Amino acid sequence: MTGQPFGAMGHLLVLIRADGGVREICKEERELKMADISELRKAIREFRCHEKSAESAVNLVPSENKMSPLASMPLGSDYYNRYFFNDALDPDFWQFRGGQAAAELETGLAVRSLARLGRAPYVNVRPISGMSAMMIAMAGLGGEPGGTVVSVDAASGGHYATADLALRLGFASATVPVAQGRVDEVRLERVLRERAPKLVYLDLQNSRHELQVSRVAELIAAHSPRTLLHVDCSHTLGLVLGGALENPLDAGADTMGGSTHKSFPGPHKGVLFTRSGEMHRKLRDAQFKMLSSHHFAETLALGLAASEFLHFGQAYAEQLIGNAQLFSKLLGAEGFDVVTDDDGHATSTHQVWVKIGNAARTDSLSRALYDHGIRVNVQVDLPGVPGPLLRLGVSEFTFLGGREAAVHALVKEFGNARSDIRRDGKGSLRVRAQYGPPHYFADLP
Repeated sequence: MTGQPFGAMGHLLVLIRADGGVREICKEERELKMADISELRKAIREFRCHEKSAESAVNLVPSENKMSPLASMPLGSDYYNRYFFNDALDPDFWQFRGGQAAAELETGLAVRSLARLGRAPYVNVRPISGMSAMMIAMAGLGGEPGGTVVSVDAASGGHYATADLALRLGFASATVPVAQGRVDEVRLERVLRERAPKLVYLDLQNSRHELQVSRVAELIAAHSPRTLLHVDCSHTLGLVLGGALENPLDAGADTMGGSTHKSFPGPHKGVLFTRSGEMHRKLRDAQFKMLSSHHFAETLALGLAASEFLHFGQAYAEQLIGNAQLFSKLLGAEGFDVVTDDDGHATSTHQVWVKIGNAARTDSLSRALYDHGIRVNVQVDLPGVPGPLLRLGVSEFTFLGGREAAVHALVKEFGNARSDIRRDGKGSLRVRAQYGPPHYFADLP
């Protein structure tokens, strides 16, 4: 249909169709269509405005990160619309040819780069999120329905959905507490002895401490040697692949994985690693039955992000830990109530927790920081600390070039927001003015 009226009869408009025929629409319908177009134009303007604001913001949400310009390229490409199933590159199996030209960016670049980073010869890049990776790992490694899957108690910092997901997949669920990154050994040993679980799924998401994996592996070997150990390092994946935290596979885990957009600066995807061909087949079998489209463009973006990370990952991960520790120290010196252990330890990861007061005071500071262009995350159920709190992370800040000078500027803006001064909307700009070179290729080689 051309959409052009060629005549009017009372309240009816006559439109020419593409096939040469005509259709009559009433005046009210035409006005409604015009209103819809007006709303669409308004939405586009608002989107562009918010996008411009985001470009100057400082984001401190620990479960979010930003991709580099290079890694972002596939998301605006034709490959976003395409399927790709032929990861064996079988010349007789090109049922969907839309992704053929870029296939080796997944099967070669993405898998090869991630394998080097994870020091694991087997990598599955098909999960579409951290939860997708969780489902695949649990279904692939948990054995037959009815067996027990052990996970971290949500009250100790485990993911809220893990235990329930085990039940929904037909497993029995048992949880273990974790304190300061250490699993309760007495509780775990009892579960291992009494229930001989098929899988221990360690998934510590809310934690200022590095998860201690080796002792868990030792307990499994001693008390239930047929139990498999999977470590979900969604929050710390960038720190693990950058070498700042221990690789769980080195500590005795059979498999590891998680989401790729928290401390790792990749797209919203998931990934699974193992050094065992048998485990790889188990994960692959579960993935094949539980996942159709794996979001090809995001997988290409993951490959580009991983390739860049080979060049920048170690420096980024080390700087990230340093920034988090300096941030917590300076906030404390500024009078903020930073959560620490009895010995004064604030963080070994990318997360910094700050107590502000009651919900009204916490929300007020969050709003004030937002007015300064600084985005924070409020949580009410962090382990061991009655909420609400600010759960802060410096992953994106570090990835974009934040170093010591920028940390000092950031803490100053926290003070400005608390004191309700200089609310000129330029706080994030003052922080970003102190950024150094980013941890990606600003100018492609």
